[in-house]
Amino acid sequence: MANYFPVVLDQAGHQWLLGLPEDSFNSWEELRQAFIDNFITTYEQPENKYDLERIRHRKNEPLRDYIRHFSDIRLKIPKISHDEAISAFIKGLRFHETLRSKLLRKRPTTVAELLATSKNYADADDEEKLIREDVRGADQPHR
Repeated sequence: MANYFPVVLDQAGHQWLLGLPEDSFNSWEELRQAFIDNFITTYEQPENKYDLERIRHRKNEPLRDYIRHFSDIRLKIPKISHDEAISAFIKGLRFHETLRSKLLRKRPTTVAELLATSKNYADADDEEKLIREDVRGADQPHR
C-alpha cells in the first residue's frame, strides 16, 4: 500500500510528498493527518442548507435564472429535506409575488413539485415578454 500511495496523488500531492524530509512519519495515521492538514483548504466542501437560504431572487433577474441558480446549489447539498429546500426557495423569491403567493397558499410537498410549478411561471413570463416585444414591434412604423 505504501508503494501505491504516490501513484494515486495528483501533481501537487506528489510534489508535497517528495518535499517531505525522510522519516517524517512513524505511522499511516501521522501521514494521513499531515496530508489532510496540508490539503484541506483545496477540497471543495459540499454546500449546506444555509448556502441555499442565502440565495435571493434579485430585482430584474429572470425567474428562470433564479430557479437555475437555486437548483444548482440544491444539487450540491448531500442531505436536505424537501421542506427545508422549499422554505429556502420561497424565502429567497422576493420579486415574483404571484408565484410566491401561490406557493404560500398551496405549498408543494416535494422539490420536484416546487420546480415544476416555478417552471410553469417562468414559461408564462417568457411568453408575456414575447407578446410585449411583438406589440412594441407592431407599434413601430414600417419602412
